[in-house]
Amino acid sequence: YSYYLSEARRQKVSPLEILDQQWFEGSKTATAVLPHISNTSDVLEIACGIGRVSRFIAPHCRQLHCADILDEALAEARLQLNAFDNISYDKLNGFDLSLYESESFDCVYSFTAFFHFDFELVVSYLAEIKRILKPGGTGIIEFKQWKDGRDVVQLMEKIELHGGLRAYHAELDKWRYVSNEMLAVLCNYYDLKILVPDVTQFTFRKC
Repeated sequence: YSYYLSEARRQKVSPLEILDQQWFEGSKTATAVLPHISNTSDVLEIACGIGRVSRFIAPHCRQLHCADILDEALAEARLQLNAFDNISYDKLNGFDLSLYESESFDCVYSFTAFFHFDFELVVSYLAEIKRILKPGGTGIIEFKQWKDGRDVVQLMEKIELHGGLRAYHAELDKWRYVSNEMLAVLCNYYDLKILVPDVTQFTFRKC
């Protein structure tokens, strides 16, 4: 997040404004989560970053756990979200959700993170999400879809933007794509009910 923080200092604005400008407005992203939570909900955000979405979720739940693997992200999130007294900040190990007890959350969500994960990690995380969700709890995850020619163009443009395939392959933040069929197989295996099949806001419920 060093780029966003330095750019925010240069423009003398909040780094959240820079994220909203260059990615997608946090308020719009939050609309995928809000129908699934209430003021009694315990909620976990995986890969919270500096709070782009968190600031729009915290006012609508009982407790929000903002979790990330980056110390710098959690430190900045504390600053950006200091007006809220119902947020905790947790550092993840990047492989599991062992910090949390089983059946702890009404809702678990994650945006702009899972499409950087190798699929093996996605498979493992889905099992963990099922474990920590309460019965009837909801998960919402953003993936990159692999559906038609537009997705091929998007991938090729990203590779070109990074300076070619060699440079792109070396990047930690390269995109991994999934299809509805891949996610349906996973949900069937873990006995999760698909609520929204759109992979960019893939939503499921623990049975």
